Amino acid sequence: MISVKIPPEAAGCKLIKYLSNQGHSVAADCGGKGTCGKCRVKVLSGSFYKDSEMSGLLEPDSENYVKACKAWCSQEGAEILIPEVESIDQGTIFATKSEKNAKYGIVLDIGTTTLAMASIAIQDETYEILQTVSRLNPQRSFGADVMSRITAASEGQLAAMQDVLLKEVRNMIDVLHVKADHMVVVGNPTMLHMFCGVSPEGMGAYPFTPAFTDMKMLSGSNLGLPVAYVTMLPSASAFIGADVIAGGLSVGLTDSAQPVVLIDIGTNGEMMLFTGTDNGGKLYAASSAAGPAFEGAGISTGVGGIKGAVCRVEKIEDSLVSHTIDDADAIGICGSGLIDLIAALLARGDIDETGYLEASPVVYAGNAGSTLTITEQDVRAFQLAKSAIRAGLEALIYESGLEINDMSKVYIAGGLGFYMNIDSSVQVGLIPASLKDKVSVVGNSALSGAMLFMLDEAAMTRKSKKIATECTTIELNSSEFFTNAFIEYMMFE
Repeated sequence: MISVKIPPEAAGCKLIKYLSNQGHSVAADCGGKGTCGKCRVKVLSGSFYKDSEMSGLLEPDSENYVKACKAWCSQEGAEILIPEVESIDQGTIFATKSEKNAKYGIVLDIGTTTLAMASIAIQDETYEILQTVSRLNPQRSFGADVMSRITAASEGQLAAMQDVLLKEVRNMIDVLHVKADHMVVVGNPTMLHMFCGVSPEGMGAYPFTPAFTDMKMLSGSNLGLPVAYVTMLPSASAFIGADVIAGGLSVGLTDSAQPVVLIDIGTNGEMMLFTGTDNGGKLYAASSAAGPAFEGAGISTGVGGIKGAVCRVEKIEDSLVSHTIDDADAIGICGSGLIDLIAALLARGDIDETGYLEASPVVYAGNAGSTLTITEQDVRAFQLAKSAIRAGLEALIYESGLEINDMSKVYIAGGLGFYMNIDSSVQVGLIPASLKDKVSVVGNSALSGAMLFMLDEAAMTRKSKKIATECTTIELNSSEFFTNAFIEYMMFE
């Protein structure tokens, strides 16, 4: 825990906003509704108001905690304890390039939950990754998903969200220790809008209209970034972003002769299907609102893919054995661990086909100081997420006029893919059993695609624009097939 002093001058400011303005990242998965409890801070001294009118003091709970999203700073000031920021990868060095003729660049993938960046050296028509760095998106203080952040933008928080994002991006660039003129940026449309300070409000309600989808060239100095210029790859629609298009570039989606599909599993399940050059060469895409469960948000003990996250769970006889990232003490569970855990509980009989959890909560990990549990509410959140992905995939295939067994390859992208157990994914119904042997886990394909773009900017500009303009977006909210499949896959098979 970190001690933070709140000065009297902060009076009238919501506590979570004050902390964010001071550079402290506090989770607020529920978007400040006060329901998730992840923004709880411990009051050591002082007091807070219960509303913006300062009509009365907020009473801490029995352990002296308050929710930062429901507390307003007082003239008295205060001292609080906040959770330490969950760090992901503070920077991994892969190589050092010293050739005089090498050209250096930076690529950035802005995810709703995670920011991923890499520096590369380009020479002799190849690129070499020099260093990578990943951080949690500091906008999580404004909500766990894109809709909560769109709402925050509509309530006057756009500038604040852009500011905390660009500040973290600058910090990440500092870690890379490389002088680069060019940065390529990919991400979902909402994140791209916020990156350049454009309101995403048009994507908050039907007909979900983005302010832009085209490729953009921006001045680094105008964004306060130490690069000459920034290229943002194009999007296809309000919910099919540059990250999916870059992922398509990375796996060579449109080069396949047979049908292939790319699924980027994050806060949204974004999918792109290519029918194959032997089958008309058509592109289809869809975005399924899975919610943030696969990225640890909305789960009572959920965390991102960070050190200490339970990333794998095994059922050995009747016991649950947990494995964590870097073999550190367990601090929570990430998406891949959640899939394993649900599969193990199904196999053990703790969860029935409806998702009912026999004994709630169930302990799945622990150490000398604490235990971690899963609740029936967590299982329901998981069911919603997995059903949205599975139903979205099958609806996309159906709308393309193909069958599931026509797929020659299924690429799974996103942070979840680094540790995801395919057997568990089939067992819980996330992936159809008939596709099990066709799955290829590709990690952060968005970042890899951005690297390819920087390597051959002219060719990849043409290719990315072609994908963005020729892709047919399937609106799942109006698909009867999706609705029926979603209801069906809420059950466990």
